[in-house]
Amino acid sequence: LSRTYSSYRTKTPAPVGSLGPGWKMPADIRLQLRDNTLILSDNGGRSLYFEHLFPGEDGYSRSESLWLVRGGVAKLDEGHRLAALWQALPEELRLSPHRYLATNSPQGPWWLLGWCERVPEADEVLPAPLPPYRVLTGLVDRFGRTQTFHREAAGEFSGEITGVTDGAGRHFRLVLTTQAQRAEEARQQAISGGTEPSAFPDTLPGYTEYGRDNGIRLSAVWLTHDPEYPENLPAAPLVRYGWTPRGELAVVYDRSGKQVRSFTYDDKYRGRMVAHRHTGRPEIRYRYDSDGRVTEQLNPAGLSYTYQYEKDHITITDSLDRREVLHTQGEAGLKRVVKKEHADGSVTQSQFDAVGRLKAQTDAAGRTTEYSPDVVTGLITRITTPDGRASAFYYNHHSQLTSATGP
Repeated sequence: LSRTYSSYRTKTPAPVGSLGPGWKMPADIRLQLRDNTLILSDNGGRSLYFEHLFPGEDGYSRSESLWLVRGGVAKLDEGHRLAALWQALPEELRLSPHRYLATNSPQGPWWLLGWCERVPEADEVLPAPLPPYRVLTGLVDRFGRTQTFHREAAGEFSGEITGVTDGAGRHFRLVLTTQAQRAEEARQQAISGGTEPSAFPDTLPGYTEYGRDNGIRLSAVWLTHDPEYPENLPAAPLVRYGWTPRGELAVVYDRSGKQVRSFTYDDKYRGRMVAHRHTGRPEIRYRYDSDGRVTEQLNPAGLSYTYQYEKDHITITDSLDRREVLHTQGEAGLKRVVKKEHADGSVTQSQFDAVGRLKAQTDAAGRTTEYSPDVVTGLITRITTPDGRASAFYYNHHSQLTSATGP
């Protein structure tokens, strides 16, 4: 249930999630099944493409260091880097060719990609075919402990996550609301408070610059079962969320009811954050250019920054008039900073391989340190210092460092 925010809008936006435009959670990932392609996407609009997989086959993204494996076999090949982690899965998951599993480490965890059970229509022919996509249904770590996401099978929240059971057996209920429900609640609060109701529409536009939006939002998370303390459950939600009339995340309250975060958005561009604040701290504000890029970060109690964008470099100037310039190469997810001009006039440079992994750095004195990443894992296997001395690093099948040799 962790959340992250980005004002960046991709060319192929994904549907808005339950935390509103601009926000995303790991639970929002989805796998699309095409005839010859598998597309793994998050709700930030980022997508990874894999070739079609047969049962037991896997695909690997070097740029993201991510494996995607299709179920259907009891064991992977003995020499496979994920063979031990595969055995941590329940047999039911390993043997199902309709499930896909993703991980970015031989130490786990596995991300389970399945489908949401639903209530069939009265005239529907059974068994109904599986959908052409998979959603996150749970996580399994290398010790076999499972976190399960429960999705609604029918009704207005069909397909949405409304419950989570963790590896300790605790159950959490996720309370969702529609835009119409939030609008009615706002009207009732205004009436009870004797104030004029604010403009709170019953519906939201079906599409934003961040993607399609069904208006469903997360309003609270409750702990409803704890096997260790079954009679001592909290009487209030662990966290509550407040929303703007446009469906944007506005405030976060902790379990004591205290407001701990607040967010402000652009009046013109829904979901574009222009300020945020931790309770008890100064408000940080942002300004954007016409392309939606941050041009100023304003901090009344510390350093503020301005950003100037050119085709292949970004100039950053702080409120003490110190300037740094970042020179970039590459496109999209492979764009990297290859040269940095520091405020003191010194320059450092970096080199990367074809998949964006660091292979050399040159300091301000012109001394170069070389890095040798493993072709498959990306783990550093050798570092050569400017004087030619080398250190080597060795790992086991779990990508854990087992030994190192130095000059």
